[in-house]
Amino acid sequence: MSKFLTMLGAGALAFSFGGITAAADKENSTTQPQTQQAPQGQSGSAEQREQEYLAALKKCEPVSNAGEKQKCLDAAKKKHGQM
Repeated sequence: MSKFLTMLGAGALAFSFGGITAAADKENSTTQPQTQQAPQGQSGSAEQREQEYLAALKKCEPVSNAGEKQKCLDAAKKKHGQM
């Protein structure tokens, strides 16, 4: 009888863990995935925003001073939410 009670207790414990994990899976699947929002003042498709970002980076290429170039790149990244 002792082995039976031990097995019954182990089975009940296993089922309780299954219920807990199933509830956690259900909770995670019902939450909506977080999406990255466009920086303030920007709208449009992701492709359009990406093209605008690349265009801003290209404007920094002709700058010869390393410090000024880095400032230009940082400003472009900040403006387009890439930091």
